[in-house]
Amino acid sequence: MRRVAALLLPAVVVLAGCGTQASSTVVHNVADTPASHRVRVGLTEWQIDVAPTKALAGRVTLVVTNAGATEHDLVVLAGSRGWTLPALDPGQRSRLVVHARPGTPLRLSSTMPGQLHHMQATLPVGR
Repeated sequence: MRRVAALLLPAVVVLAGCGTQASSTVVHNVADTPASHRVRVGLTEWQIDVAPTKALAGRVTLVVTNAGATEHDLVVLAGSRGWTLPALDPGQRSRLVVHARPGTPLRLSSTMPGQLHHMQATLPVGR
């Protein structure tokens, strides 16, 4: 019985974080993603810059840098799916892994107070 409990505990911990809200996946090793599937995202006051300007379908790592003077978060929507990256302090960098489908653009925005209507970008997804 202890063996079964030991095997099930990690699954319970993982599932405890699941819900109906947008999920986030932050990775710390960008080397796991080929360079062709990486997109640099720069957050500044009132602007989101992306490079390259088109993502390839599949697993995409967004390398996000807050180059602004205030906190910025990042929300990525693709159809009915979504991912979130908590607020980054100025100068802070993080990574967010998303799963892009061909033809379904990634819509990026910041939801911090006063930024939602100003900080938006669309990243087309190709094959």
